[in-house]
Amino acid sequence: MDERVNIVVDAFRTTIEHVNLIAVFIVVLIFVLIAFFLFFWEKFEEFISQRYMKRLFFRNGEAYGLTRRELEILWEYSHKTHKDPFLVLEYKAPFEKVVQAYIEDNPDFDEKLIKNMRKKLGFDKIPPFMPLISTKDIDLFQTGNFMYQNRTYPVALYDKDEKYMYWYLIDQKPPFPFKEGDNVKIKFIREDDAIYLIDGNIEEIFEEDGKYIIKIPHTFKFLQIQRRKDFRVKKEIPLILETYDINGNKVKKEFKTTDISIDGVGFCIPIKEARNLKMNIGAEINLVLEFEDAQIPVQAVIKNIREMGKNICYGAEFKDLKGENKNFIIKFVQAEQQKLLKEYKRLKLFE
Repeated sequence: MDERVNIVVDAFRTTIEHVNLIAVFIVVLIFVLIAFFLFFWEKFEEFISQRYMKRLFFRNGEAYGLTRRELEILWEYSHKTHKDPFLVLEYKAPFEKVVQAYIEDNPDFDEKLIKNMRKKLGFDKIPPFMPLISTKDIDLFQTGNFMYQNRTYPVALYDKDEKYMYWYLIDQKPPFPFKEGDNVKIKFIREDDAIYLIDGNIEEIFEEDGKYIIKIPHTFKFLQIQRRKDFRVKKEIPLILETYDINGNKVKKEFKTTDISIDGVGFCIPIKEARNLKMNIGAEINLVLEFEDAQIPVQAVIKNIREMGKNICYGAEFKDLKGENKNFIIKFVQAEQQKLLKEYKRLKLFE
């Protein structure tokens, strides 16, 4: 009897263990299926989202006149370089990085196609006040100095393509102390921008139409020395000036700015009025800038004075500008700069 009971108990225990194993297996299987479903669903959503974004990107690109082939290249290499494809259509810097990746991957790249894309998007030239993105942006006939071993030679940019720039050695004949493979520097000035210093190796030296040309690869890396502290926007903003007249009396005048930067403002005063004011270089003045949605009081120092027609024009540098006032002016100047860029790009598209 006891033996039969033991057999039944053992059988029951074995059944319970099997049931537990099956239950555990089912629970594990359910979790695996849920995880697989969530993973698949996430990938499916990502796939649907990418398809939608690609269609939207193509629609935006076609509005610029870009072909499907051009858009396929920009879409593919935007992802390869981890750039936002929509920003590639709007801004030159990411566009040029994407194009460079395409060039590096395709030795037989289509140069005409790249030039067409750049022109359609308004990136074939940049405004004179904006810094260069790469040496591809240097204007043809830009003059400068070619430097090698403490010697300088006048040069001008003779030509350029997607891989190289070609500098003409002005009135120079061989023999030259430099040769192919040598590391050289080129220095030039963009009047409204900065001084640039390029470093590169000579790829080739050749003669064309009696001119001696130096071929150097393009680069995104160069030294840029700003000629002024900050970008200036030409903008008329109502201005209240507080200063002293030649008799030492405090006076208040209302004018308009000619330009503004994060660093200071420019303004002009009729010569007759200016003669009665104590406005020498170094003089400290109080200003109130009357923007549409704010009045910003600032202290400033006169840094330069010049006569222009019937006016005396002053350049004033802000003094101890801090906090909210400084942030307001920074945001204002940046917003105006973006407006200028958009307008420049719009005009380029309709040329």
